[in-house]
Amino acid sequence: MYPDKSILLVDDEQDYRQLLSARLTRKGYRVWEAGDGTEALARVASDHIQLILLDLKMPGMDGLTFLKRCKQSAPWVQVIVVTGHGTIETAIEAMKSGAYDYLTKPYNLNELEALLEKALEKQQLEEENTQLKEALSASGKAAPIIAVSSVMKELLSTAVKLAQTDSSVLLRGESGTGKDLVARFIFENSPRSGRAFVPINMGAIPDAMLESELFGHEKGAFTGAVSPKKGLVEIAHQGTLFLDEIGDLPYPLQVKLLRFLETGEFRRIGSNRLQQVDVRIIAATNVDLERRVEEGSFRADLFYRLHVVDICLPPLRERQEDILPLAEHFLKRLERKYQAKALSEQAKAALAEYSYPGNIRELAHMIERGLVLSKNECIEAADLFPQQLHQAASDWRQASTETKDAGDTEMYSLKQLECQHIRKVLSLSNWNKTRAAKALGISVRNLYRKIEEYGLRP
Repeated sequence: MYPDKSILLVDDEQDYRQLLSARLTRKGYRVWEAGDGTEALARVASDHIQLILLDLKMPGMDGLTFLKRCKQSAPWVQVIVVTGHGTIETAIEAMKSGAYDYLTKPYNLNELEALLEKALEKQQLEEENTQLKEALSASGKAAPIIAVSSVMKELLSTAVKLAQTDSSVLLRGESGTGKDLVARFIFENSPRSGRAFVPINMGAIPDAMLESELFGHEKGAFTGAVSPKKGLVEIAHQGTLFLDEIGDLPYPLQVKLLRFLETGEFRRIGSNRLQQVDVRIIAATNVDLERRVEEGSFRADLFYRLHVVDICLPPLRERQEDILPLAEHFLKRLERKYQAKALSEQAKAALAEYSYPGNIRELAHMIERGLVLSKNECIEAADLFPQQLHQAASDWRQASTETKDAGDTEMYSLKQLECQHIRKVLSLSNWNKTRAAKALGISVRNLYRKIEEYGLRP
């Protein structure tokens, strides 16, 4: 949900747009303007637009054509069309094409504002329904966890035991190790499996919106809150709430989350009514929370409340027996999307040697890359490792060999090797962070965090 009210004015009369824009801005709307349908489509594609006030008669692309194309690409946008008395039939056709309502010229501004408020309420309700459906659909069966190695078999055995309890669980591990899959595995093997599994990624939601996402809000709680909204803690009632990237939770919100974890009680934003739910908490992090506690950026009491039981997921380089079974699993999963192919013996050997700084996620991307680039029935090592990645992998293996020969684990720790690898990939990509993150198999946000952590510079 977006806390502001955003509207796009689509009309070829600039003076009219500017006059109406000034009035709506004073009423708390965030206003964009477009002089024709083509410009308006570009604006819808680049910004989060909730409402559109659309003139039907414009040069170039007319309003009706724009409406049909807009609804195909952004069905959630509510469109109010403006028409003259002589074109009511066109306005009705626009309604059939997905418009929320229409106004005839000349119209009363108070009437327009009332209609915009109703359309905004409908838009936000539809957005909330979409959010609810996504959260509930997440309760479906998770992808299978490949566990050939003894370390993963032991981990899953522990997870099954934990699933029978209601204790909070903290999943630790590097990015891409499958913490979300283990969280769902615990949920599916728990007595709560018939209820909702509700994930929320703390690092993917703007700080200003997180409290509303978690605890919900009442109508009028802030600008743009035109209808009440359930928070994810309510949606997860009697089910499981998965707090991913918990280390990114803003400090001011940590005390509210702690209070909820201790009591199960919360208040929606803008409400004095205390509500209570029954929720099982699983949290996950790829950062050192103890270090965050020492630095003062993460509350110690919240850490200990989450840290009832923890599970440390091993990086892929420490569960080598799982590499080839995982690769075969990804090949099978991608058969519908690409032509079925097998791995050559050379490719299998290269996969077994690689260190996977991006872990399972990187391996999945690597297999898909191999399917795309391979020109034969078998995927070769060169298909899996483009030249720059192959060189980076060689550098890592060489550094690992030097470490082994030197016998000095402090001089060449895993963090130092990771730093060397990231520096090499960044250099080979000319510090294009999007390309580098894709090659490493990690998110751009995680790459920025690594760059800051290691103090890397071009």
